[in-house]
Amino acid sequence: MLLSKIEDLIESEERAIIINCGTKELSTLALMSALRYAGMPILLIDCESNDGSLEHFSALTKDYDFDLLSAPLQGHGITLDWLFKKIKAKKTLLIDSDLEILNNSIIGFMKDYIDDERIFGCGFVHGPLWMDSSALTGTLYDGAYYQERPWIPLTFLKTSHISVALDAGYSFKGRFIYNDFNLSNKFSRTIAELRLKLPVLKKLKLPSLFRDSYNGSKPSLIYCDTGADIYQYLKHNKRLDFVGLPARIHERYCTHLDGSTRKKIFNANNSDESSMNSVENHAKEQLLTIYGISM
Repeated sequence: MLLSKIEDLIESEERAIIINCGTKELSTLALMSALRYAGMPILLIDCESNDGSLEHFSALTKDYDFDLLSAPLQGHGITLDWLFKKIKAKKTLLIDSDLEILNNSIIGFMKDYIDDERIFGCGFVHGPLWMDSSALTGTLYDGAYYQERPWIPLTFLKTSHISVALDAGYSFKGRFIYNDFNLSNKFSRTIAELRLKLPVLKKLKLPSLFRDSYNGSKPSLIYCDTGADIYQYLKHNKRLDFVGLPARIHERYCTHLDGSTRKKIFNANNSDESSMNSVENHAKEQLLTIYGISM
């Protein structure tokens, strides 16, 4: 059903959410796999796509049972903050638009635990880890400490607990914590930016005396990816649990065409066009072979 506003959504015990931003082939695959394996109502949100997505998914609502909503294009964290303030479901399953669920075992795993009153979410745990990939060399991320969080591409969250975190001022938005001088984030950020610009300072080992500790280490920079702040608040401040498998084994349960939506939105110079064509072709092949849908 095509909705005019999110308030028109029928209240439900659980609901899956897919957010599409101009990747209709990938989002269609995510939708079809969710319809097959999620076992719950689905809302697909289209955010100002200019590739005919809204018309495409409107047509699909005639043959498949899901709700469709148009919403403004905003940052991922901002959209999730808005969603959890508005959604009328006790449990919300987030499915990335570039993710294909391969079987129902991970969904069954999450449903087995989510109803425990002390559990705020289920899925996969992402991090903590050190961002030391060679692909990050020369960027602000290089060498940063990646804060533990839910693996957002596929995670089942209890809406009431997320609302508590939002009401306390926490957000799904990603952010950096500059930790060289913990008494002043602004001063620490200046140090980090200077070290990025001046290679000689990059190699300089600064004393960790004024840094906060993270799991026994004192990193100069901490990256809180989407959902990390809410996860940390609910786990450590509210002493609730997240039941999750390590994110590195997610490929047993789902295929994630990592970052395809982000590339589509932000890659203005089309330098990664061949990569996008590859994943879109993969989605088309899966849709035709498994679901009989031609795009």
